Amino acid sequence: MSAQSVILPLPSDHARFIVLRLKDLTISELKEQLEDLFNTRDRLITQHPNAQIKTAVAFGPELWAQLYSQSPAGFKQLDPIQGSFNMPVAPADVLIHIAAQRTDICFALSQAFFDGIQDKVEVLDERVCFRNFDGRDLTGFIDGTENPQFPDDRAETALLSEDAGIFAEGSFVFAQRYAHNLDKWKKLKVDAQEHVIGRTKLESIELDEDEQPENSHVSRTVVEDDEGEELAILRHSLPYGDGRGDQGLFFIAYTNDLSIIDSMLIRMFGTSGDGIHDRLLHFVTPMDGAYYFAPSEDLLEEVLEG
Repeated sequence: MSAQSVILPLPSDHARFIVLRLKDLTISELKEQLEDLFNTRDRLITQHPNAQIKTAVAFGPELWAQLYSQSPAGFKQLDPIQGSFNMPVAPADVLIHIAAQRTDICFALSQAFFDGIQDKVEVLDERVCFRNFDGRDLTGFIDGTENPQFPDDRAETALLSEDAGIFAEGSFVFAQRYAHNLDKWKKLKVDAQEHVIGRTKLESIELDEDEQPENSHVSRTVVEDDEGEELAILRHSLPYGDGRGDQGLFFIAYTNDLSIIDSMLIRMFGTSGDGIHDRLLHFVTPMDGAYYFAPSEDLLEEVLEG
């Protein structure tokens, strides 16, 4: 078994995220379109070997139950949150993560998937994303500083273990788009921005404990186990936007334990019981969100052939 190709490598410079519901598309037709996507991907990999072309396809809980007779332990749909700030949920059937060093290749793969089915599916989002300078969010801060960097650490963070049986090497996925109010954000001086994030802006160094606000983004998104060890997730988030102001972040993370995401979100949105919420939410707004499962390459092949 092996994980789908986009999950473990470091992110490419360009990505395209497709989120959809089947609507009038049959499961058989979906399988055919995914095969077309993969055939196009493999052809482009041969033609452009340096383009770092990678993909992952993940399924929402309801569709997965129709595709396969079993589900991995802990797989569920994301719950909406109504706290200091509200977090909506937009359940979807399919999430496609396309990545490459070239935006034209990402486009070609999207085009291959949608060919002939444009009117049969409900597209909740097709988000064109890009690496921003040295990996910075549009707030100007480096994104994903705490991401595991070494292959073994990334696999341990993102992939289900051999104990999961047929689901080993698969990964749970959390995807959520955030819209940024950059006009409001830019009114803060740099030191105030650093206290919102909990890191220095230039070097991305975590603020000292005595200087770290309890409502900083760093403070609210750190989740620890019973032994006090920080629990990691594998982020592949990238910015999106146009110059007119529709700008933000497509947040996507791979994990072998959705309860880590649950814990991060209730801490962010102020429903963890301590009455504190993530101050970053004064400047960014969640627009949607859902959970998915990305099976291993072997299990995905079995599902598509079934």
